[in-house]
Amino acid sequence: MACFSTSRYSKSLLGAASAALALSALLSACGGGGDGGSSNGWSVDASGAVKLQFAAYAGSTPIQCGTAVAGLGSKSSGAQIQDLRFYISNVKLLKADGSSVALTLSGTDNNNYQGTDSVSLITLSQTGVGSCTAAASLNKLIQGTVPAGQYVGVTMTLGVPFSLNHLNSTDPATPAVLRSDVNPGMSWNWRGGRKFTKVELQSTDTGSPMTLLHLGSTGCVGDPANGVAITSCTAPNRVPLTFSSFNPNTQAIALDVKTLFASADFSVANSCMSSPTDAKCVGPFGVLALTFNSDGTGTGQPISGQTQSAFKAVGL
Repeated sequence: MACFSTSRYSKSLLGAASAALALSALLSACGGGGDGGSSNGWSVDASGAVKLQFAAYAGSTPIQCGTAVAGLGSKSSGAQIQDLRFYISNVKLLKADGSSVALTLSGTDNNNYQGTDSVSLITLSQTGVGSCTAAASLNKLIQGTVPAGQYVGVTMTLGVPFSLNHLNSTDPATPAVLRSDVNPGMSWNWRGGRKFTKVELQSTDTGSPMTLLHLGSTGCVGDPANGVAITSCTAPNRVPLTFSSFNPNTQAIALDVKTLFASADFSVANSCMSSPTDAKCVGPFGVLALTFNSDGTGTGQPISGQTQSAFKAVGL
């Protein structure tokens, strides 16, 4: 179906109700409406190039370092970004028939933010800008290639794959995106692996308490420092992110801090470091749809039948 100007469907010809139906049909067919998604999908040309863009939001408002963010948490408090970074891995594009195609990253093992493996680091905070203290430059993109064709959506994982998560962060042979000298502050110890997500907001209330989430695998068995490889983690804490109707030409993927910390009281310190018994983790883990119980019985697996709500598609 071709895309025509809506002016040809005047009320005089169709009537108000018919005109509205025609407009709705045209928007659907041409990829309009909403945040830019389309049931018809989008095309990748012969170059195979794909660019996924990411952003930071608070509700419906885009935010960045230096932005005063209002209306946060249980008391509608104010805060500013201090650090906002997260690892994305295993990006795949979705086709209308339900199949998927892996995105081959455009990078090398020496690339600070994405390499030849499946992992990219998105950085939405920048050193020295506003209240941001993270030792990082902005990186809002994942770039790669897929076979030319028609696609309708995208899926990915928030986190680092097990096979890469426990590599020595100080070893020069480890891909740069995972090394602590390149991306400081994104590693725990060798056993704990990487911080999959690091979100830190500094309250503008008296005393400037911090509200933060450091998400990563816990309960990992092994001791690499003494030559014993990690064999498992009781709580993997990796989050599947699926956008079944998504167009990277018109949309970005946003982390919504207002939703992530909806239950937090920003007038006091809120520190969730993924500890299995930390009651401060109940709220953000619930938003991420990860199984968590403050008595330590949480599995760190996605909750069956639920979908995370911290990440969403927004219009460019």
